[in-house]
Amino acid sequence: MKMSKKERNDLAKIIEQENELILRLGRMIRHGAIIFLACIILCIWGWTGMVDPMLPNISEGVRIVVKWVALFGAIVSGVFTILAFLSHRNGKKSLLAKIDRFQNKK
Repeated sequence: MKMSKKERNDLAKIIEQENELILRLGRMIRHGAIIFLACIILCIWGWTGMVDPMLPNISEGVRIVVKWVALFGAIVSGVFTILAFLSHRNGKKSLLAKIDRFQNKK
């Protein structure tokens, strides 16, 4: 099916915008994964009770607060990262379908 010039221009703009959004989503995945790993490290530190050489005099109250906040942060950032990854994968599929349509492939 032949597209008019206006339809091709509109589709080209949509492809460009969607590509920018997918790239931004990739950066969000990377940042979410880094936050997740940092929270996991804090959870391990808080739950195991290891003595940190840099901060050897941390009270047990602070350790309890840190481990629970880190656990909450790990859960939230983990869920966010998984959902962002699924959106990224589906967005790439959609973008490739639009590029095929733009190039008149079936």
